[in-house]
Amino acid sequence: ELAVILGVHRNTLQLYMKHHGIQRKYSELTNTKIDALIQEFKKRRPDSGIRYIIGFLCRHGICV
Repeated sequence: ELAVILGVHRNTLQLYMKHHGIQRKYSELTNTKIDALIQEFKKRRPDSGIRYIIGFLCRHGICV
């Protein structure tokens, strides 16, 4: 998606990312940590749905 936005081929984007040391990594999370974050969110906003939870997780560095 980023390559499309930038108007370059995805292979070109990957090459530049590799050249500049930018890696796409996933966080190593335990179920316990995710559960704790969601419980914290639900305490603050018990009536909110999944879209708000996803935004909350992204603000905490966990993009899903």
